[in-house]
Amino acid sequence: MMRLEDFLEQKGSEYAHFDPKRAPAILHFLPHLSHLRCKIIHIVGTNGKGSVGRFLSLLLRQRGLNVGHFSSPHLLYFNERFWLNGRNVSLEELDRAFLSLNPKILQEASYFEVLTFLALEVFRECDYFVCEAGLGGEFDSTTTCIKPILTLFTSISLDHQEFLGESLEAIARTKLNAMSKRAILGIQSFSCVVKIAKEVAESKKTQLSVLDSKDISEAIKQYCFKNAYPKYQQENLALAYYAFEDLGYRGDIPNLPRLDLQGRMQQVFSNVWVDVAHNVGGAKAILENFSKDKYILVYNSYKDKDPKAILEVLKPIIQSVEIFVLNHPRIIPKEDLEQILKILEIPYREFSFLKEKEKYLVCGSFSVGGEFLRRFRI
Repeated sequence: MMRLEDFLEQKGSEYAHFDPKRAPAILHFLPHLSHLRCKIIHIVGTNGKGSVGRFLSLLLRQRGLNVGHFSSPHLLYFNERFWLNGRNVSLEELDRAFLSLNPKILQEASYFEVLTFLALEVFRECDYFVCEAGLGGEFDSTTTCIKPILTLFTSISLDHQEFLGESLEAIARTKLNAMSKRAILGIQSFSCVVKIAKEVAESKKTQLSVLDSKDISEAIKQYCFKNAYPKYQQENLALAYYAFEDLGYRGDIPNLPRLDLQGRMQQVFSNVWVDVAHNVGGAKAILENFSKDKYILVYNSYKDKDPKAILEVLKPIIQSVEIFVLNHPRIIPKEDLEQILKILEIPYREFSFLKEKEKYLVCGSFSVGGEFLRRFRI
């Protein structure tokens, strides 16, 4: 009997070359996934998709609704991507759902497309399915396979240029083209994103709401302060709550459970924080919240993530860098990272152990965060 984990291992890279016709063609042979009971909320953007999706899922669950949340990537185990009513769906449940889809039909699907179809299967009977896009907007299997009642756009900045376009404007348009007939644009750092969103909404005849900093309520600020969340989580929760209200609900923010996602400015020891920031936008968010001290940066990066630009942003808070060695096909060669650190005049060495009297910030990619948490059994 084929197990889901073995099947995924055969797929290799998570994001295979995108063919917009492939996923819909496969979906044609899974007709029961084209007629879902659940209402779908689609989340697209560069940073914050996981947090916005989970905040919205927690708000909906607080109202007693049956809620599924599909997010990506995972840190430790791929079932972290499948959250149902406050828990991760078990590997055994995912195996059963996978077999019900018929693995032969999924043979041509990419790694991420397999998980997208699996999410549709697992969450099809929910009241709400909160579905996070993978890396793109219009170029994403979630976009080509679902019919959302609402699209949420988180902060949009430069990332995945090799897939989405070299300029911010091109990336924004690619993501915003995933807009459905109702959409909410979260708080943005770049005015051109707002301009493009309004253009796309007009062309698609979309009912678009645009948030700004005034939409962060005092209750949201107090909730984030109580839980020691960074400022960017205020923006993420504001978008989630605005969506919650748009769906016709009112919620109790002070009694909202804590965010149950690892690697989001997560304090894992008294002197160690882990964040999955992997682009310049994420680095700026870190700088905004860790600007009062110097940290040893436990770091590595995928070669396509512009580590030089990221380290330039973080340099004011870096005491030194300790390179977290990873065996991953996308990781930048160690000698290239060392050359960048020399150019930036940042002292460095290879990471080996944690010292009690030093402060550490672990970041650079989901792979770095996940392997660090795994290594220290967190």
